[in-house]
Amino acid sequence: MKIVYTTLLFVLFFAFGLGAQTIWDNFEDTRKGTYGFISGTFIPYFENPDPSGVNNSQVAASYNRNPGELFDVIILDGQMADLSDYLVGAKTLSIDVWSPAPGRTVQITLENSILAEPANFPTGRHSVYLATTSTSMAWETLTFAFDNQPDALMANDNVDRIVLLFDPNTYNGDQWYWDNLSAPELADDPCDGVSVNDEIIMDFECQQNLNFTFSQSGINFRRILNPDQSGANTSDYVAMYIRNGEEEDDVIIARPNVTGIINILSGDIIYLNVWDPGAPTNVRVSLQSNPDDGNAVTEIIGVDAMTTASNTWETLTYDVSSVAGSTVNQIVILFDPGNFTADEYYWDNLSFTEPTTSTVEQLKGVNNFIAYPNPTQEITTFEYDLNISSEVNLTIYDLTGKPIETVFNGTKNPGHQKINWNAGAIANGIYFYTLSINGQIASGKLTILK
Repeated sequence: MKIVYTTLLFVLFFAFGLGAQTIWDNFEDTRKGTYGFISGTFIPYFENPDPSGVNNSQVAASYNRNPGELFDVIILDGQMADLSDYLVGAKTLSIDVWSPAPGRTVQITLENSILAEPANFPTGRHSVYLATTSTSMAWETLTFAFDNQPDALMANDNVDRIVLLFDPNTYNGDQWYWDNLSAPELADDPCDGVSVNDEIIMDFECQQNLNFTFSQSGINFRRILNPDQSGANTSDYVAMYIRNGEEEDDVIIARPNVTGIINILSGDIIYLNVWDPGAPTNVRVSLQSNPDDGNAVTEIIGVDAMTTASNTWETLTYDVSSVAGSTVNQIVILFDPGNFTADEYYWDNLSFTEPTTSTVEQLKGVNNFIAYPNPTQEITTFEYDLNISSEVNLTIYDLTGKPIETVFNGTKNPGHQKINWNAGAIANGIYFYTLSINGQIASGKLTILK
């Protein structure tokens, strides 16, 4: 597999060399912070209704104000670095908006999330910034001017919340589109200096290499903090997805970002972490060609995989090697296709690299691990040393994520361990093992070749 990117250097210079300091969300390859309370209807993955002018990106956010709220808010949290330069105008905040009318105010308030409470204004409100729209039904970039500092006692380095308000101090339910929110630098950005990994399609952290152009879930598809940082997925951020129960074939449609394509290579397997409340559920990944010229979309390959465990993370696998040499520019994911269910799922780490938490060698208390022979004709031996008495589980899975056999499940004493698995009755192919040591999980690949 190879994700191909085409990016003009002058575009990057313009985006990052001028204006505000850090893009917090462009709804494509950059998403920082965590969304909290939102008054209105926020659809973060929405196809740009007017890709022109200052914003020709594929994806933007759709936002409908709550008409019952005088001060309708969108909250985005993340610890910011020192804000001194923003108070004096040496650095600025900006946002691209597609507004319903000229003369509308957009406000950003920077706050401390602990100190600022709904009924204790101005406590915890560090600074307020204002901008005004100048056109309607067209994209424009708003640059915010410092307005006031409600709580002068707030330290410049103790701010962790952005509050975004469209048309504050009014009652209306107008629809806005917005994109490319640029705001203060994060105090500690884990993605600084991380380059694109062309083996990872989407991890909702530093490798966000898909543009989601459509979802029938609407407001119920978004990036959130991982609600279950355990097992097969301990990452910080994942996608929440509540299926639209009115759709038989509910879809998430995505395109490789920038102007990317994915080249399928020999032996390619796609992996996907899924947290399912009610296994078994079919999760389908469809690789497609969208010609962008009005002709029909063509499915190159569609592969199904079943979840096997409820209320826990597991890794599904999709063998796409049969279409090696194909070029993909659209990916569609379907949860429980052919049914009218409305369950809530979490998913993460769509990748050509197996998204395990670690290798066996990295598990605490485990040394000298080896699985041999690999490939195997019949007997595979798993050997390792344990530092302490441990609860151990060794399970074999096929390519669809279906468990084939639990080889061992029980307690092992400290010292050298040897477990044999007889694959004599198992068909040729690629399989996976998961080794759990006191709740730590790692996986590896096995090939059976007789």
